[in-house]
Amino acid sequence: MNQIEYYLCPVCRKAWDTQEEAIDCRNRHPAIKKRWFECEICGAGWNPDAYWGEKGAADQARACEQEHYKKREVEEISRKIFFMSGGRQGKYIT
Repeated sequence: MNQIEYYLCPVCRKAWDTQEEAIDCRNRHPAIKKRWFECEICGAGWNPDAYWGEKGAADQARACEQEHYKKREVEEISRKIFFMSGGRQGKYIT
């Protein structure tokens, strides 16, 4: 029986003999920039790269915001989302 140990780069899945080599490989990969359009009130989001395109995603986010204004639920939803997301989304309205 022969046992072999190796380390994989978590990004490209290339095998390396040492953990240091795998970590070095991981650190050499460039960051990937992603774009996302969100409703500033409820945090719902649209990916322009997947289906909507840039204009469609922006239009969807804008329409979602307008719908909240129509329903007069902006303050209530914004507060809930603000606290549920730890302040990352929504707005705290006093």
